[in-house]
Amino acid sequence: MDTQELVNYLDELLYDSTGKHIDSLQVAILKGVLNGEKYKDIAKEYKCSASHAKDEAYKLWRLLSKTLNEDINKYNLKATVDRIIAKNYQFVVNQSKIDKFNFCPNSQSKIEENEDVISDEKILIESTQKKIKRETIPRLMRLGLNAEQIAEALDLPIQEVRKIMS
Repeated sequence: MDTQELVNYLDELLYDSTGKHIDSLQVAILKGVLNGEKYKDIAKEYKCSASHAKDEAYKLWRLLSKTLNEDINKYNLKATVDRIIAKNYQFVVNQSKIDKFNFCPNSQSKIEENEDVISDEKILIESTQKKIKRETIPRLMRLGLNAEQIAEALDLPIQEVRKIMS
């Protein structure tokens, strides 16, 4: 997964958790950290002070830590996100095998061990579904549907549809 895809993934997770997308400084921080830049370099590119970039980065790491239930910081960001994505992929692969071939009597213990993975997978699926629904709104607008019709068709709150339409 490239840097922009990781940023998009994190943005969707944070949006699902907080209802807010990451701002442009947070995007710059994520991209900079993922590319090995120091805060002073990120601040220079963003045209702000290094201390402001550090303060905003600290807030971002706390928000990501809360959302992902992991201690996230500048040094472990990429490894942690890569591990979560890998666990999600492995779960999808393993789940299809379990659904088709698992006849073991002790399979319940394996399921209990994978509860965290199931939770991560559920977050990823829900995030992807919401993203697709939000991306569909402009197309439905072009077809002449109003906010109420779009909200009903996509099973989204009317306020969210109106916000995207504006």
